[in-house]
Amino acid sequence: MRAIAICLSLAALALAGCQTDGLNLTSTNGTPKPKTVVVTDFVYSPDVTVIDRGYTVRLSRKEKNDLPFHIRKERTLARVNDEIVAAIVVTVRAAGLEAAPGSVEGVSLKDNALIVSGRLVPGEGADKGKGAGIGDGRKGVVAEMSMEELGTFGKKKLTGFTAQPASGKVKVDLAAIAAALPPDSAAAGRLSPDVEAQTHALGRAIGDRIVAYARAQGWLRDAAPAVEPEKKEKKTGV
Repeated sequence: MRAIAICLSLAALALAGCQTDGLNLTSTNGTPKPKTVVVTDFVYSPDVTVIDRGYTVRLSRKEKNDLPFHIRKERTLARVNDEIVAAIVVTVRAAGLEAAPGSVEGVSLKDNALIVSGRLVPGEGADKGKGAGIGDGRKGVVAEMSMEELGTFGKKKLTGFTAQPASGKVKVDLAAIAAALPPDSAAAGRLSPDVEAQTHALGRAIGDRIVAYARAQGWLRDAAPAVEPEKKEKKTGV
């Protein structure tokens, strides 16, 4: 299991001075279009609980081993993280930008990348009894996001925003999300339907905000609608 920052780290993202909840996310002028958007693993606030009993039962059966509680917890956090990241990647790709899961360590200065990182924290709508979380009837998790430019002149903070899951049923490309998952995560099996729906809603919301920023920067040009072929008029006999 890779060492990722989802082990209930207390480290917060430095979002002060650059957060905005509006759709106009432009914080710099003339930022060059990145070659790729790199979405890193999430940090979990200790106040966020993630539970997927169905997934851990299936995982234990697959491994033919009754996994200890702390291992089940770690695996669930990792799997949920991967699903959110994949949903973000698929949303950004659909808009016309190259995107992939990754880490800052795996990006060189010549790659000219947009680094997207985030922290999952409690937000409004959390159940007072259960608290904020994903799965087991929990809700109220929001993402505090940060975007940085990593290029020839080093790393530069661009902007930050807070995203909450989209309401209602969210349309996503399940096949594309599955393809964007790390191989070991995909092999571990799918999340339970309720947990999967929450991760997709949150990932889609984050992805939409990244796309909005890209459009504000002029990185995207919406394709013109396809021109329908002219219909030939049928000749009628006289």
